Amino acid sequence: MNVGDLLDARVLGPDGAALGVVVDVRLALGVVDEPEDRPGAGEDREEAEHDPPLSAQARRDAVGAARLVGVLVGPRGAGSFHGYERTDVRSPWPIPQLVRRRHRGTFLVRWEDVAAVEGDPSADDGMLRLRLAPGYSELPAGLG
Repeated sequence: MNVGDLLDARVLGPDGAALGVVVDVRLALGVVDEPEDRPGAGEDREEAEHDPPLSAQARRDAVGAARLVGVLVGPRGAGSFHGYERTDVRSPWPIPQLVRRRHRGTFLVRWEDVAAVEGDPSADDGMLRLRLAPGYSELPAGLG
């Protein structure tokens, strides 16, 4: 299975109730170790005042593996956010407002809160179902 197989998968709560579908995924990129003489190298990520873009932190060839952080669950298959999940994007007007309206009710679920992935993407119906663990959290979908 690859990450693309998760898109449009049905999401079920711990009790089996339908919560929506996977409309997008959230990934985190690792940064491989770099020499200490590079700007920003050795800086403690916890003490950083803000989170600079990855391009300011590492060379292009210093980016490590991507890991799945969570899935965005929407009430309907609304397609991609096209980058407008970033809360500070305001233009070109009215596109961000329209995209946010279309994705109203969308929330983030951490991958750790997914109890099971059911189904087979290569089967005839090709439908996957994600069953969430009891006590899962519905987090805001926007990127600050």
